[in-house]
Amino acid sequence: MTRFKLIAAFATVVFLVVVWFAGMSFEKKRHAATMQSQLRTKVDELDRQLTQFAVVPRLLSRNPIIVSGLQMPNPATLNAANLTLQNAQRDSNAAFAFLMNRDGTTLASSNFSEPVSFVGVNYGFRPYFTRAMQKSEATFFAVGATTGVPGYFVASPILNKEQVIGVVVVKFDLDHLLNSWELHPYQWLAVDDFGVVILSTEEKYLYARTRELAAAEISQIDNDRRYQLAERRYSIEADRFLDEENNDNYFLHQQSSTTENWSLKLIVERSHLAGRVFMYFLLVLTLMSILGLLRRNIKTQKNLADSEKRYARRLETEVQQRTDELNSAQQALIIESNYAVLGRMSGAINHEINQPLASLRLNLATLRKLIDAPEHDMEEIKQVVIDSDRTTKRIGRVITTLRNFTSQRRTDHNLVDMRRVIGDVRDTIKRERPVMYPSLSLSVADSLPQLSGSEVLLQQALLNLLYNAFDAVADVPHPEVLLSAKSHDSTIVIEVADNGGGVSEAVAKNLFKPFVSDKLHGPGHGHGLGHGLGHGLGLGLTLVDMIAKDHSGTLHYKCREQSGNNGSVFTLTIPVQTDAKIATEKLTETPAEIPQNEQAR
Repeated sequence: MTRFKLIAAFATVVFLVVVWFAGMSFEKKRHAATMQSQLRTKVDELDRQLTQFAVVPRLLSRNPIIVSGLQMPNPATLNAANLTLQNAQRDSNAAFAFLMNRDGTTLASSNFSEPVSFVGVNYGFRPYFTRAMQKSEATFFAVGATTGVPGYFVASPILNKEQVIGVVVVKFDLDHLLNSWELHPYQWLAVDDFGVVILSTEEKYLYARTRELAAAEISQIDNDRRYQLAERRYSIEADRFLDEENNDNYFLHQQSSTTENWSLKLIVERSHLAGRVFMYFLLVLTLMSILGLLRRNIKTQKNLADSEKRYARRLETEVQQRTDELNSAQQALIIESNYAVLGRMSGAINHEINQPLASLRLNLATLRKLIDAPEHDMEEIKQVVIDSDRTTKRIGRVITTLRNFTSQRRTDHNLVDMRRVIGDVRDTIKRERPVMYPSLSLSVADSLPQLSGSEVLLQQALLNLLYNAFDAVADVPHPEVLLSAKSHDSTIVIEVADNGGGVSEAVAKNLFKPFVSDKLHGPGHGHGLGHGLGHGLGLGLTLVDMIAKDHSGTLHYKCREQSGNNGSVFTLTIPVQTDAKIATEKLTETPAEIPQNEQAR
């Protein structure tokens, strides 16, 4: 066992070492890809910027005012040259612009009005002046001999008949360029042809040497007065940037500029890479610890499972006996509940069909009298037949609604004209509830959009709401039931309001649930929530709510006491949803005419 533990420990150490080196390799590749991408972008940006700088002195060298100040130096021409250089410096965001004669003496400068002015100062020792006097544009990076501020000098010769008569120089500040490149945790360095850091996002690297300089090179730097070399020294070895004194170690990538003999370098401390790898290392250790704990937990769970199996076998017989007893009791409850529901549904069907059957019997009796009469009134016989047909449809509508209620099946939808539906509902009430018909008022908009739905179900919904309202106002001295319909925001809003006794708070909470009724309070004291379909059984509003949902609509209730009146308001909102197939159909029946604000008396 001890030998196995030693082997496991050794394997763990080897694994962790491999993880460490694999993590370092991954981090190097990840950072290398990022650094190379950044270098390509920034070198292109630096070259483009340096190329644009050369345009300013080139244009100034051809400016007549500058040339006149050089050829005829007098207070007027030199003052004009000063102002021209000052405007050019401001427009190009340059640091300075100045004009030199053949001796290297500054005749005009953009800072002519400042205490420290270049006017009268000789810069003939600068390499950019020497090269410009040889008829070529020249660039030069150095610390300003007068201001002590580093910058990028661009010089252009001024020619007169192929002879150089002077030089115009523009100085640009490059610090802002590298500062805008800041990219944590990286640092940017720009190294010139002497291997000296001339630009950096970190001040400590400025003017540090990255290689050994020969005595001649140091002498040239001093003679040109480029900059003061720093004591700090660095060395570059492949992808490493080393601080020789403090032994700091950096990961490095570099790329050369095509405009200047400079090298742009991007460095990051290797400790940053090691920190990231250490996080991976900790993650692996954490995963290994979790796996060890899981293994231990699985072993413990297995032991517990074995113990539980012994107890489970002992309880199986008792559980089986209890289960058989519960199943028997449950079956008995289900049978009893089914009989109760069947009784309620039978009562609902009996009530709802009796009313149209009574109307149908009356129509048949009337029809017999008309037929037995000596002279047949065919128009009246035809009307009786039409009424009888509508009554049979009413019975079929009841059966369809109850069947959909029990099967939760969505009905087929067609294009429906709600004005016609309301007109049919009005006629049905006139036939079936002649006593309550005079209390009904209609307020229907002149134009209602057609919607996609079931005409049968929508008629049933309105009849249920109206029958509820009639029952609520049955004992009211002056009964009022108002059916209003209007369109609003691509919906049709139908309200059924009455001046009855309203709905009790206890019932209002579960108003649209099956078999909820307020009939115990008696007529005039509340809504017969089962009326229209399931008199007193609490199915009427449940079915209306189902029909609303079947049409993607809603049904809401509110008490009219909020407006100072008694009674209830039921609001049925149906969205106008006309799909492409239904929209191509045409209504074959003529919409019923419903006079605005009709008083159905």
